[in-house]
Amino acid sequence: MRAVQAVARYSSFVAASVDMRMSQPGISRLIRSTEAELGVELFHRSTRQVVLTSAGLQFLPVIDRMLAEFDLAAGSLASLQQHHQGHVILACPVSIASKMLAEIVLRYRADHSDVTIEIREALREEVVNQIRFGVADFGLASFMEPDEDLAVEALCEVAYYVIVPRNHRFAERESVSLVELRGEPMVSLPPTSIIRRTFDAAAARGGFGLSHTITVNSPVSVFSLVEAGAGIAIQNGANVRSHLNEHVAALPLDSPRITSSIATFRLRSRMMSPVAASFMRVVEAFFRTHPCT
Repeated sequence: MRAVQAVARYSSFVAASVDMRMSQPGISRLIRSTEAELGVELFHRSTRQVVLTSAGLQFLPVIDRMLAEFDLAAGSLASLQQHHQGHVILACPVSIASKMLAEIVLRYRADHSDVTIEIREALREEVVNQIRFGVADFGLASFMEPDEDLAVEALCEVAYYVIVPRNHRFAERESVSLVELRGEPMVSLPPTSIIRRTFDAAAARGGFGLSHTITVNSPVSVFSLVEAGAGIAIQNGANVRSHLNEHVAALPLDSPRITSSIATFRLRSRMMSPVAASFMRVVEAFFRTHPCT
């Protein structure tokens, strides 16, 4: 399973062999024997690249979950004797990881210098999936709705803003309503993002649609394109706090006024390791003294 995971991560047998400290033929034999056991090919091989087949794409999350559970159990056993050692995995959106987590990590490592911290940055939907599959110990992201499978702890409320270039006609306004964005070229995150789903639904209730002319995968790209004049955007207060600069303006979206919460969340059915629980406590303590908006 670790061989499959390594080859999938690097798309290379050579890189996987270096990572696992094995010979390349040894890695190849492991993959072939796994495929023979399963009765399917997990990788398409060519002289240039190695990519997952559709069967491999289905099997990889299962491997990730099983190995994460194994590593967690092994780490928990060690933590019973030494609570300051271990490995914790946090999944969160890029907007949070870029600024807020720097101070949190420094605070945590001041008392837990032997703990290895892994931060997996992704869009919110993928963050939630990593928690569901047991790949990460806990997540940090915006939440609007309850979830039976997840234990969610709200940390602070987040408002939403319209981001425009400084030369845009909205730039000197005190606020903007959603209906005023009708027909405006929008720089947006993918349709699966919570921001886009929320405001597409709000616009539909108002009898119109938003014009998503450019779709990107990160708030960094959103702010860069708005600054360049490619369009305007809707972003939450956490992203504004991380990426706002003198070349763009952030105007409160006041009608309808929609908010969400930044929250920690974990899988209810999964016991947290001592180091993961201690790191989550530091995250929650940070947000009690730092506003999101």
